[in-house]
Amino acid sequence: MSRSAILTLCLVAIAVVAWIVLRRSQSRIWFKTFDEVAVVRELLLWAAPKVPGRRGRMLFATPLAIAPYAIPHLYSISRGDLAVLAPYIDEWIEGKLPPQNLPAEYEDIRPKVLLAFKQRLRAEGRWPSPGA
Repeated sequence: MSRSAILTLCLVAIAVVAWIVLRRSQSRIWFKTFDEVAVVRELLLWAAPKVPGRRGRMLFATPLAIAPYAIPHLYSISRGDLAVLAPYIDEWIEGKLPPQNLPAEYEDIRPKVLLAFKQRLRAEGRWPSPGA
């Protein structure tokens, strides 16, 4: 590879990183792991029909619902949508969740992932307060 190609590649990488950093805002909740993205996406798709009036907005305004398998740090959810999903997250953590689409011998990690997600957001002061 030529020096100019390497330099161009480095500049593009720097631009992408800068774009990611600038894109982050305090009004959004950003994901940190593939598991967070996958489990919250599954919960979002499961809970959306149960939330009157917000179903379409939650599904179509959230890139999570469309393409769940890209870089987790590029995905976020609005604080408002998280506040709506919080009771469902608590239900799933308590074990009141639909069966997973895997053979029975696979451990269901969804409650553990959601508990870790909730604990992380609480530690950051970003978990929605009850009644918010």
